[in-house]
Amino acid sequence: MAKKPNKEIQKKYKEMVEFGCVVCKKLYGVNTPPCIHHFTGAGMGLKNLKQFIPLCHTHHQGKEGIHHIGKFTWEDRFGTQQELLDWYEESKNDRD
Repeated sequence: MAKKPNKEIQKKYKEMVEFGCVVCKKLYGVNTPPCIHHFTGAGMGLKNLKQFIPLCHTHHQGKEGIHHIGKFTWEDRFGTQQELLDWYEESKNDRD
């Protein structure tokens, strides 16, 4: 069973949800409600609790989603997950 995220991680999740989908905001200038996408690499179906980004349903699990079209195709279209995380961090710091 997966461990429950600690308070620090839960705070980051909340901030990301308030920010909106990073793809929609960066590429289209719109705010859409997201869920949290964890980068792959934790292995055995475990969440990577160090790297995650906010993605709307369309860009997460929908027809344009990373889990639907695959990581490589998705990153070719929208940028790498790391680039989007870096952009989110820069944008968040500009708002603070």
